[in-house]
Amino acid sequence: MEVTRFMEPFLLLTILSTTFFFLVKAQNVSEPVLDESGKAFRKGSNYYVLPVGRGNNGGLQVGSIRNRTDPLVVTQNADESVIGGNVQFSPDDTKENTVRISTDLNIKFTSMVISNSSTVWRINTELIPQRYLVTVGGVEGNPGRETLSNWFKIGKYEDAYKLVYCPGVCETCRPFCGDIGILVEPNNKRVLYVGSDKPLKVTFQTYQLGWYHN
Repeated sequence: MEVTRFMEPFLLLTILSTTFFFLVKAQNVSEPVLDESGKAFRKGSNYYVLPVGRGNNGGLQVGSIRNRTDPLVVTQNADESVIGGNVQFSPDDTKENTVRISTDLNIKFTSMVISNSSTVWRINTELIPQRYLVTVGGVEGNPGRETLSNWFKIGKYEDAYKLVYCPGVCETCRPFCGDIGILVEPNNKRVLYVGSDKPLKVTFQTYQLGWYHN
């Protein structure tokens, strides 16, 4: 009888602790990102990133802003009829198959091959001083200090979404954070960059075989 009385508070504490752990874990799981049809994003699926509303230009692709030796930047086509290249989103948690709001992601173009470069998005601060441009040539996976520039997030923005750079894959790092918007170059090229007061408001279309892209 004495053993039973001793064990009852211990068992109650264990049950409460376990319940609290699962409640906290459930609260920390953010909602999935949805495509235009309302379906949850899946790792390994292909999507088009498109601006919301008419007259807001076209989809995303890559290009150079000065000369061919510079790293290729992620640009927005000025023609709204161009849907751009399709991309994949890969969560930092390799066991997670659903792409969720405000979680660290790699983004890569899957509709193109670039000679001597990967198509994984990364941040580049060398092309234009004091500007955090979005380029390709990043590394996929291996979250940590060495890959800090390769991680992005998708955030809610009004009735749609926005792309964000604020990596959380390094607990001791203090990276620059900001929304991704459009920087218009003197040659009218529209380049994605971090730190815009006006985020690029986007929606996502699931890739379907036979769709046109440029």
